[in-house]
Amino acid sequence: MSSKGITSSYEVARDGEGNSTSITWTFKKYSNCTYETQNRQINAEGAMEDVEVSVYSEDDLIDTQSITYVIPEDQKTTATHEEPHIHENEMLFQAAYQVWADTHRESEAGLSFWTTFGTY
Repeated sequence: MSSKGITSSYEVARDGEGNSTSITWTFKKYSNCTYETQNRQINAEGAMEDVEVSVYSEDDLIDTQSITYVIPEDQKTTATHEEPHIHENEMLFQAAYQVWADTHRESEAGLSFWTTFGTY
């Protein structure tokens, strides 16, 4: 089974006090995606499970674009996403990340980006 696909990565910029100031997402669009079963760790206790994952080849890369969201004062956080996870810190970061993604996606800049990049 194969299909088209988009992958993403991100980088959070921080000020000297560790507060998040912006997030830049980089999206890659591929003309082909295959699926394979891989054995992956599924929880903090180390349990492993076979899961189906998307696999992309750089030979199938169509486009790469980045977009930056400047984080408003009321959305800034010092929480981070890093290994090893500290549960409380990770949950705070995930909550902030979701707000950033949702707010940006619904903004004029986000809508414009996905109108052009999100199509094949």
